[in-house]
Amino acid sequence: MTDDKYGKIVSFIHTLIKTSYTGRENLSMVDATCGNGADTLFLCEVAGKTGHVTGFDIQDDAIERTSDLLKKNLDYINYRLFNESHEFITKYISSLDVCVFNLGYLPQSDKKIKTCGETTVKSINSLLPLLNKDGRIYIASYITHDAGEEYTKISEYLACLDNSEYNVLHIRLINKLNSPPEIFIVEKNA
Repeated sequence: MTDDKYGKIVSFIHTLIKTSYTGRENLSMVDATCGNGADTLFLCEVAGKTGHVTGFDIQDDAIERTSDLLKKNLDYINYRLFNESHEFITKYISSLDVCVFNLGYLPQSDKKIKTCGETTVKSINSLLPLLNKDGRIYIASYITHDAGEEYTKISEYLACLDNSEYNVLHIRLINKLNSPPEIFIVEKNA
């Protein structure tokens, strides 16, 4: 057992993924928002040499930071990075075991460049048919970067998914004052 705190939302998502997917072969994983590359590196490590990770970000800086991090920390290449919006993921993959969205803006960068509800919902919607039997989409959604607009659009969209086809989980910290991100997890209900 690790000593990760569940209150660290992104670490909690990593714990869930590690628990569910470590040791599996030929995994198809996506980092929909590369940012500084921490999630991409984590997914590459879980996927191992037999799996594959595809990463996306609309900012050149994010792709460069992610590429540098992966080159420094991996002795194998099991990834492809695309300087493109996550709304176009399905142009590059045909099946999906894990997708991670860490929404908002790129740390230490222009906060005016950020994810938005329309493209995020479009991306999630396009990924659902690609989910493998045990596949999941993990979404860390922040409320403060856009006054909650993206969070609201995602929440409303996910609440309307057919419950005979999908399970949607919503996890949040209820005793924090700093508006921490909230987690949505989507999985097939099979």
